Amino acid sequence: MYGPDKRAESRICPSSQLFAVPPHALMNIRTLKSLHPTSGPTPLTATQMISLHLYLNRPHGSEDSPDPHYGPYISTLPREFDSHPLTWFVRSKIGMESEGIPLLGYLPPSVLASLVKLHERFCQDWASVRAYLTANSCVSSTYDGHLDDVHGSTSNYVWAWLNVNTRCIYYRLKSSKGDPDNVTLCPILDFANHTAKGSHMTPVPSEADIWNTAPVKSAGKGFKFVSPVDTTVQEGDEIFLTYGSHPNRTLFIEYGFVNKSSGEAEITDGEVDVQDVVESLILDHISGGFVKSVLGDESYWGDWTLYHSAESAGPSWRLITALRLYRLVVSNDATDDNAIQPWRDVIGGKQEIVSDANEIAWRQSLTTLCDALITRAQTSLASLTNDDFVECGRSDTWLPWMCENIRILWREELLVAEAVKQCTMRGDDF
Repeated sequence: MYGPDKRAESRICPSSQLFAVPPHALMNIRTLKSLHPTSGPTPLTATQMISLHLYLNRPHGSEDSPDPHYGPYISTLPREFDSHPLTWFVRSKIGMESEGIPLLGYLPPSVLASLVKLHERFCQDWASVRAYLTANSCVSSTYDGHLDDVHGSTSNYVWAWLNVNTRCIYYRLKSSKGDPDNVTLCPILDFANHTAKGSHMTPVPSEADIWNTAPVKSAGKGFKFVSPVDTTVQEGDEIFLTYGSHPNRTLFIEYGFVNKSSGEAEITDGEVDVQDVVESLILDHISGGFVKSVLGDESYWGDWTLYHSAESAGPSWRLITALRLYRLVVSNDATDDNAIQPWRDVIGGKQEIVSDANEIAWRQSLTTLCDALITRAQTSLASLTNDDFVECGRSDTWLPWMCENIRILWREELLVAEAVKQCTMRGDDF
């Protein structure tokens, strides 16, 4: 393979090995632990330790990283993340300038809410790293001269943290498959671009993955990657990586980009978080507190979405469940456990629906929600033509591209809401 976007030097048959990365070249909690020792067990998570190492070894200006261990790799990482929404948000909080700060006011509410949650994760990790450096002054003192040249320690840590958050991949290191420390930075691989649906390279499962156990060697046996299993790669073709199936909201917040639909009036896959709209619907009613309490007790409060795919469109099961309870309480003034037992029987699998009348009622509420989303999206898309936003789009930097990403987020919200409303009015089964 050659080039920064990983292209084939020659014809490659399906499932052929592309490259291998030895374990000592990976940057993870096992390979870094000896470089940042403490008197006791490592007090940092994988994300915190990897971002700490990057924080301490960030290249200064156009220079290479001073790190004697991973310097060549760190020097290939992005030098800045000015276009990432977390950078705008952090800089807005600490009083630093950023061209992206004005764009925060144009984000869909669900996207902004996700950005707030991402910022909370960042702050938790930054607090842990600062505590580590305070407790281990010998580590930070080695790099004091370098850090003095970086504009703001928080801004510097944003760079380190975003490199981890946008580039780490799953790598089995722990006995539990779901352990959040099963991540690593991997040289070569992170030059590959993302594809949502196209053919892409894949990692070869390790013995730890196959046998569902911790690797025999503490740092594992490294990575091997093979070409797409479903197609032959021709000479000069780009070889992609996939970040998995994520809605644009997630891609925008976590990675700083979106998948583009094939046209303004067409969308094949989309998802809209409707937390703010549904929460307002429920809590604005006099019985909203009771509904929230019941949904919370049954673990159905929040995480409500609408989806659209090539095959169907509709509300998530969690949203259907919440609307069924809301309409049962509102329509029947049912604020005691006996009155909502039919709803509990549905979530317990004892019956399929609360009642025929309840099915009609919650679908009406769903249509109302869709109408609210459609109106909001149309109004917001119209506002993206105002002078301030248009001026951003005329910049010769990354701003026009990011402005278009924000338009796509709003168009997705509009098109998903319209599709779900249409299916609801048509009487489709959900």
